[in-house]
Amino acid sequence: MKKFLLCITTLLLATTLWTNTSEATTKSTVVANSAETTLSANHAPNSYRMIYDAMLVGNETGQFDTSEVSYQRIGDLIQQVTQENPEIMYYKGATFWSNGKIEFRYSKDPAIIKTSQQQLQKKADEVLNAIIKPHFTDFDKVKAIHDYLALHTAYDYENLLSNQVPADSYTAYGALLNQVAVCDGYTKAAQLLLNRLGIANSYVYGRGDGQDHSWNMIKLDGQPYFMDITWDDPVPNQEGRVRYSYFLVTSDQLRKDHSWVESNWPVATSTTYAYFQDFKKMQEVGNYYYYSSNQDNAKLYRIQKDGTGKQKINDVRAPYFAITSDWIYFSNYSNGGYLYKMKTDGSSIQKLNERHSIDLRIESNMLHFKDEQTSSMKTLVIESSPTVTPIGQHVNSLKQWTVTFNTKIDPASITGAHFNVMNDQKEVIPVKLAIDSVDPRKVLISAPTGGYERNRNYTLTVQNAKSALGKVQTKAHVKEFYVE
Repeated sequence: MKKFLLCITTLLLATTLWTNTSEATTKSTVVANSAETTLSANHAPNSYRMIYDAMLVGNETGQFDTSEVSYQRIGDLIQQVTQENPEIMYYKGATFWSNGKIEFRYSKDPAIIKTSQQQLQKKADEVLNAIIKPHFTDFDKVKAIHDYLALHTAYDYENLLSNQVPADSYTAYGALLNQVAVCDGYTKAAQLLLNRLGIANSYVYGRGDGQDHSWNMIKLDGQPYFMDITWDDPVPNQEGRVRYSYFLVTSDQLRKDHSWVESNWPVATSTTYAYFQDFKKMQEVGNYYYYSSNQDNAKLYRIQKDGTGKQKINDVRAPYFAITSDWIYFSNYSNGGYLYKMKTDGSSIQKLNERHSIDLRIESNMLHFKDEQTSSMKTLVIESSPTVTPIGQHVNSLKQWTVTFNTKIDPASITGAHFNVMNDQKEVIPVKLAIDSVDPRKVLISAPTGGYERNRNYTLTVQNAKSALGKVQTKAHVKEFYVE
């Protein structure tokens, strides 16, 4: 009897996926194009996890679950994994087969990828420990990340011009460790830090001024906002300078010079933080943002951190300024750009020189500025901040006071006219007032948004409050306290 051998051959279908990481112009990057992607961890959880685990450590081979997703769609899932997980770095492309096998390609050796991963995670911890304070709201955290990346990262402009942008510049590693990046580096660094803090966000890809680009979408208090840190960082780099033109903006605002597949992301309509777009230059002082106005020809304003109480400080144009204690030092563009100073309330204006002075900054009791005509740096000794002698009870910046009466309080009486806090410069602090939900005899006085300014004395005054029966408080009560 003849022996017959049955040979069974399995035909494996293969597909190759490449990514493009070249940049065309300033403030742009080409990101993997998957605008119509619908796959995600929810649709193919096993495959998503297997791909993530392999790419995280730079494995050159991996698998996907063929029962979840076909090989024709696995490229979309790989793109989804890379866009949702900024800790995955240096991915260049992949080849995958119908039997579930994947071969990954990277721009760096797997051993280098593993080391870079460890360095990135350590740096992310260091950054968050340095910039995030215990009392921060989610908004405070988002702003701290925005400001840190704009201030500590330079756009990789020179390499862009020579078409030699290194792989690092497209990653969070480039932004956080090398402090040099293109748009993908800024976007992924922000994404990495926001993910660590549990703040809902997405990587957004599209076009900026007609060129490929990426930026972030963030959700705060249930509302989506766009944030483009790359375009808020001046190019060439200007040390100490950060803009807010693309900080928590709406779809309508961003659409003026960005485009994206809008059906892939929520529509951002909230204008809660629109006042930031008026900031040409800004400095935080206590519970206020002091700024030169984009809308009013660089004239000086201040606004409370919750976006209320906007007021013009003085009618002078001041695109460059620096504040210490109760003095504003500024370049007076209403008079030749000469160096001036005035009180933070706009009074006592004084000329300090007759040079066109720009790029002001203060260190200790020294004002540093550049002579615009000679491009030389100058210094000026300025008044030191006064030593504060603490008065009253020492508290932290988020202290909540509880005022207890012997009867129920009329809700209409819970206003600043009857409950107010002032600082040592007699400025009214925008505290938050509420009747206790459990005990209507108690009034809760919460710290302002961002907390009280530290190293200052405050006075809490309660006067003329009215009970639910109409009886008026006859004696004012005063509480002095010092915020450490």
